[in-house]
Amino acid sequence: MRFMRQIFVLCGLFAVLFSYAMFQGGFVSWFLFYSFLPFGLYSLAIAIYPFHRASVRRMIYQRRYHAGDSLTATVEVRFPFWFPFVAMAIGENHVSTLNVAQTKATIPFIWKKTFSYTYQLRELPRGEHVFTAIRLTATDFFGLVEKDSVYLLEETIIVYPRYIDMSYRKVRHYFEQGIAASSFLLHRDMTMAVGVREYAPGDRFSLVHWKASARKQQLMTKEFEERQRDDLVIVLDRTPTPLFEELVMFAASFLRATIQHGVKTGLVSVGGDRAIFPARNGEPHLQQLFYHLAKVICDSQEPFARVISNEKAYWPSTVAFCYITSYLSEEVALALSKVPGCGNKEAVFLIKEDLTREERHSLEILRRKGVHVAIISPRNMTTLRKGRDG
Repeated sequence: MRFMRQIFVLCGLFAVLFSYAMFQGGFVSWFLFYSFLPFGLYSLAIAIYPFHRASVRRMIYQRRYHAGDSLTATVEVRFPFWFPFVAMAIGENHVSTLNVAQTKATIPFIWKKTFSYTYQLRELPRGEHVFTAIRLTATDFFGLVEKDSVYLLEETIIVYPRYIDMSYRKVRHYFEQGIAASSFLLHRDMTMAVGVREYAPGDRFSLVHWKASARKQQLMTKEFEERQRDDLVIVLDRTPTPLFEELVMFAASFLRATIQHGVKTGLVSVGGDRAIFPARNGEPHLQQLFYHLAKVICDSQEPFARVISNEKAYWPSTVAFCYITSYLSEEVALALSKVPGCGNKEAVFLIKEDLTREERHSLEILRRKGVHVAIISPRNMTTLRKGRDG
């Protein structure tokens, strides 16, 4: 209907100017008519131009990103025949969960049969994003006629969560910042040293290798073989929270560090859907977990304490659990403290800046039970380097 109104206005202007010239006569009236004639014919030519025969191609140079990355894409347009367009607007018609305003631009004076346009999307959000179509809009000198055409070009990209590039030694360090040192992830074979390394703050003094220290002129620590004792399962809290992106980022970082170290790690993610990943290791398993974390949202209507109680029943007693949450309620503390031997098999990562009174009380409950708790500041997480590979 908008296109028909534009054609009606254009034809109406022709009729008015021609009628004015016929009835009024004289130089001025005919000058107005003939002056408008080339512009009117140009507008009419745009209106009847066969845009549907144009060939449009979108080129996205990669399909996998991490949150915060930038995407660069090029749109190539090939017209069926040459036409001097005075201006053309081009951009994505719709991209789910992305800001399409960054993809749009107006290109003046297109004098070629084929042209291309490159745009960049900055600070990509985590998720699966679908590019559906490209919209071209041509206009004349005065904006009397606008010709729109939409070209269906569906493509999908996946934006994985950011992760902290941590080593497994740093994972253990997070436990040591909590109530007690973590021993449930692995244990050391203390009968035979397999090597030495430089002394690091926190190493026990009894493990110092004195002969090697004398040779190196610096403190050296005995290195023992680390053997995995139990499988590990990470439980992600998906109750609505403004810190959910930080929870996902830490979960991705933790999963990456443990699996790359050879620890069989699983994931429990309960919200609007229930996603359970068994404890495995290897790169394919890590990619599967990252794909889930790329799309997960905080849509759980069930309290996290109930999720803990329900999901533990499906796992063998040898499995160790890590809970990642941004709120340590008393119900969560009681749910954990009711588990027999929970101090050896449970750990909580609390992503929080300042603790509330309830959270401090819950912390005391877990301390009495010997549950490992590590409090991590989200402000410190955002300053760490993000990874580029999933």
